[in-house]
Amino acid sequence: MRLLHTSDWHLGRSLHGHSLAAAQQAAVDFIVALAITRDVDCLVIAGDVFDRAIPPIEALRLLNRAIDALASNGISVIITAGNHDSGDRLATYSGVLEQGVTLVGSLDGIGTPVVLADEFGDVLVYPLPYLEPDVARVTLAADAEPLQRSHDAVMSAAIERIAADITGRSLHAPGAGIRAIAVGHAFVVGASDIPRSDDTTELTSESERDLTVGGVQVVPATVFAGVGLHYVALGHLHRGHQVRAADPVVRYSGSPLRYSLSESTHDKHVLIVDIGAPGTDCVVTEVAVPQPRPMSRLRDSMEALLSEAHGDARDHFVELLVTDDLYPDRMHARLDTAFPYSLRKQHEPANRAGLERDRGDARGQAPLDEVLEHLQTLEPVFAQLGNAPLHEFVVGRRGAETEVAFRAAAGDGTFERRQLVEQQRLVGLAGAHQRLGDVRQLVLAPGQEGSHLLGDRQRQQSHHAVG
Repeated sequence: MRLLHTSDWHLGRSLHGHSLAAAQQAAVDFIVALAITRDVDCLVIAGDVFDRAIPPIEALRLLNRAIDALASNGISVIITAGNHDSGDRLATYSGVLEQGVTLVGSLDGIGTPVVLADEFGDVLVYPLPYLEPDVARVTLAADAEPLQRSHDAVMSAAIERIAADITGRSLHAPGAGIRAIAVGHAFVVGASDIPRSDDTTELTSESERDLTVGGVQVVPATVFAGVGLHYVALGHLHRGHQVRAADPVVRYSGSPLRYSLSESTHDKHVLIVDIGAPGTDCVVTEVAVPQPRPMSRLRDSMEALLSEAHGDARDHFVELLVTDDLYPDRMHARLDTAFPYSLRKQHEPANRAGLERDRGDARGQAPLDEVLEHLQTLEPVFAQLGNAPLHEFVVGRRGAETEVAFRAAAGDGTFERRQLVEQQRLVGLAGAHQRLGDVRQLVLAPGQEGSHLLGDRQRQQSHHAVG
């Protein structure tokens, strides 16, 4: 039996505003042609065939054409729902599909296999849609008490159903040598990959939705062990890799295309899985999927990025990080001209720490910190003016006396950095150090009650800033 293990087609997805319609068409055509030329018996899509619950019509047509081509060549198709596409919506089509095409979105059929056959007998394929814990913990519970709210708990319950079916078939046909495969969509890790903290960034990419529930999103690969499975075809993680080497073999095929900059170093492939006679190991072969163009992440000065030093990346999907100390003139327009497929452009000075120190005062204090420190000394002055909370004095009935737009977080005159940052806009600060002197003119200097009135010109400028 020969399977073609794929996942995460994400039909209908774009890449930072760039259409991937042509690239997805080419990738699907490649997969279909591969299945036909390599005599594949069954194509598996382990979740997220579409990028969203309601895919665009072009994505639906693309999948329909692929299924028709595979079916006309006698190739079975098994598609399971992922966390991007809608299991309920996909399940509604299951009853109208032609023979040999199985689409699984409902939890009701968990534990019931798709039965394929070859010269050695039956091969049982157990499709598992994405198991949303809040739903599956009720549906898969053995009694009225819901399961624990975690991916591990619901996946373990699903595998118990598969194990029960395998055991039952073994009892009815002892010595038959059952060969069984599971198809799932989850964040599964081996013992060496289990994160020691909440940081799973080394295993994931930006284009994968977080599955965290109750602080835990991973499923240990050991849940598949010892139940009679020979291979587990997984989807969700976009980097193809092996999770477990035996009892059973557990692998991710990865997505056929790069769907985020974090996937720039991924080698995209699909997996041909040969299931031999009972008692023999399966053989897995990676087949690279051609990409529409390379993907790069470049970090350099503006001059260097525009030079021939990076000429080989002109036609790449590329992230550009500009390291000049000062923001380059017309940065985006110039980079777009040189790199027509740029996905992200950011100014990240190489000397960021030094520049931030230079914008501070002689003590290395940032302008905003200095303003905050100065304003905190004003509490006694406002107390002498009627002991009103500072925010009431500033923006309330006494607003005519001063047009300072800073407000206090509480009536005792204390301040919060976040509110202060939000109020910078009202006085035109925007973090500019050269305006710090103007800010001091807009507030009462400590101990000088009579200096709070602004000149006409200053009042007019402040009025426009507040408006």
